Amino acid sequence: MMHSRPNRLSKFRSQEGGFTLLEIMIVVVIVGIAAALAVPNLTFMYAKYELYETTTTLYNRLLMARTAAISRSAMIVAAPANAPLNLDTVDTMTFTAPLGSERLPLNVRFVLPLPVNPIGFTPRGLSTTPLAAQTIQLQSVRNPSLIYTISLAPSGKVTWCRQAINPCVLNATS
Repeated sequence: MMHSRPNRLSKFRSQEGGFTLLEIMIVVVIVGIAAALAVPNLTFMYAKYELYETTTTLYNRLLMARTAAISRSAMIVAAPANAPLNLDTVDTMTFTAPLGSERLPLNVRFVLPLPVNPIGFTPRGLSTTPLAAQTIQLQSVRNPSLIYTISLAPSGKVTWCRQAINPCVLNATS
């Protein structure tokens, strides 16, 4: 029977497994680089999400205003108000009673100029401006290049799109 001689290095090696400091540092650097690349994309995605949520909420409130005008046989109008640029005030859209007002988040603003006349509906559900479409544009404060548009056609139809166009026209393919 042969006995193997113990290796001289084996008495210096630990029996415990683990990571070296160099391996941990490499992983931390890789994670840091990935995070640095991801943050701008996440900021853009959040700005897009915030603008989308605000636009759809305002769009739905306008649809509800049209329904309220028809069901109550009364004129319902909504007046957008652009607040000065400070942190204490936000842009709002004030509707005729009983609909109240809709406050925009701090990171979404109305694009100026706002409509001169309030946006609204007659008791028949038509626009209060029968000769032209009325348009409101919303802009992200986080990413000013993001602008969404809500349009109210003379027929009372409310549409919105992800572009800064006046009026918002949806093509048949979208």
